[in-house]
Amino acid sequence: MKNLSTLYCAGRSVRWPSFAKILPYTILLVVVQSQWVSRIDQDSLRADLLLPLMFGVAVEWPPLPSVGWALVWGYALDALSGKFWGFHVVSYLLAVCLVHMASEKLEVESPLYQMTFVGMCALAQSFVLGAFLFFESSGAFGTLINWVHLLFRAVFTTVVAPLVIYPVCSRDRAP
Repeated sequence: MKNLSTLYCAGRSVRWPSFAKILPYTILLVVVQSQWVSRIDQDSLRADLLLPLMFGVAVEWPPLPSVGWALVWGYALDALSGKFWGFHVVSYLLAVCLVHMASEKLEVESPLYQMTFVGMCALAQSFVLGAFLFFESSGAFGTLINWVHLLFRAVFTTVVAPLVIYPVCSRDRAP
């Protein structure tokens, strides 16, 4: 009989202490994202803090629970944002799936790889967001400076990724 404090899936497990640690941390990041980051005047510094979190969750948890986590929190942030429905859900699902596909070939626990993955997803997010804003605002967003802000946003998200992922990572692994 399996231990009730552990959820088994695909040969890996999610321990309830891990869930109990990640849930308040996720809520804290959502509050920081919605109350503080969204009010920053400089567009380049408005990093998506939950994107790196999804990478940490995907590294720690098996595919099914991490996809569920991405769906729930992507939906929550889409509901909070009010526009561009599905943006966070799709980007978080893409991030989680990328980690699980790459984990077979690469060392996804390395901060350098995590920054690379987060950077690629943040760049894709910035491109999709720029295209959405370009078409929504009748081309007024198409100036070069706005695209540069989105590029720096992706770079800033990449730089803060290890700081966001670190509290999620398990430290009881053997080197």
